[in-house]
Amino acid sequence: MGYIDIKSLNARKFLVGEPLLLVKQGKIMEQALRKSRLDLDSLRAMLRQKDVFSMADVEYAIFETDGKISVMKKESGEPLTKGDMNIENRKKEYPLPTAVILDGNINIENLKRLHLSTDWLQHELLTARVNSVSDVFYAEIQPDGTLFIDCKIHSYHH
Repeated sequence: MGYIDIKSLNARKFLVGEPLLLVKQGKIMEQALRKSRLDLDSLRAMLRQKDVFSMADVEYAIFETDGKISVMKKESGEPLTKGDMNIENRKKEYPLPTAVILDGNINIENLKRLHLSTDWLQHELLTARVNSVSDVFYAEIQPDGTLFIDCKIHSYHH
């Protein structure tokens, strides 16, 4: 099998599969997520294992044929020290990025934990020109209190 795997690209694709682009230019590719049989919670767990705690920091995420994930962070997500920018320590509003919408469904428990309301969330969505929660695939509150939104319907192309 190793010989066939090495000699034939088509056989290798059939036997091993090919990498899937799960996040492209910061947008979650829902079709690729389904094809990989991953859900949002699994994707988020795999990203955390790569020290990525916010979807807003991901430029590309690739689900490799060995079942692991490779991540390219956005340049803005690259770590800087506060000393580099002459910034004093600011208190974060929230300790970690927290999911508030998963596949068009509001996570009421997380909103309550953050002392936020569904009215606040609806207002933030309208401000971002998102008409309905059902249009949102994933949204999370950032540590600074801003809302990261990834809308549904991103087509899957390599």
